[in-house]
Amino acid sequence: MAKLSTDFRTAVLHPRETLKATGVLGIVNAEIIAICDGSGALALDLRGTFNMTVEVSGTVDETNWIPIPVRPINVAGVAYVAAIAGTAQGIWVGSCAAFTKIRARVTAYTSGSAFATLIANLPLLDQTLNGMITTGIGTVTAAAGAAATLTLASPGVGLRHYLTYLQISRFASALMTAAATPVIVTTTNLPGSLAFSLPANAQAQGEIYSIQEDFAFPIAANAQGTATTIVCPATPNAIWRVTAGFYVAP
Repeated sequence: MAKLSTDFRTAVLHPRETLKATGVLGIVNAEIIAICDGSGALALDLRGTFNMTVEVSGTVDETNWIPIPVRPINVAGVAYVAAIAGTAQGIWVGSCAAFTKIRARVTAYTSGSAFATLIANLPLLDQTLNGMITTGIGTVTAAAGAAATLTLASPGVGLRHYLTYLQISRFASALMTAAATPVIVTTTNLPGSLAFSLPANAQAQGEIYSIQEDFAFPIAANAQGTATTIVCPATPNAIWRVTAGFYVAP
């Protein structure tokens, strides 16, 4: 429930103002902490010349802190990150609805200092673009007769992959003979150990067989902070290519 503050001049209750904390981050473990009780969204603004990693986290009991994934709104890229690393100035936003306090803390430091502003306000974070855009594409091509494994690297603490589409192509580098059992493409870190059965039909040299799955509702990886793989088995005379579209989010 949103908190209200009182205007003592008129005795009128109105929505609470934005909560804010500011400070300079210029050493490992330097931090700023803001109260966010009753708030739905947070924003962190970093300015200055610096090279460091800043993690945003939240707490319920003011003892245990949980990392909060954030996404940029005015720097290159739109994907969520587990921590802000590097030299880029900008603003990052995230959700803080579950927490009583939030903090921005330096977890790795190289040089410089950043003036940091951390705010919490009432409205919930706008997540309408999630599931509507593909911010990442992974692809791999194997040698003839070799297996192909597409690995989507771990997105970081508190984040998971969401697959928006998957394309699997098999090119015949030489005559492929028919087999009695299908070719099984397997996956890891996807619901139900997702697998695909491809035909093991004869295929003339130079021919290509492809399937593409466009997921109207993106498929969420099973585990957070874990790599996701799609594996095509070694098949005589076959050149595999696997392409996956995805985004990362909490």
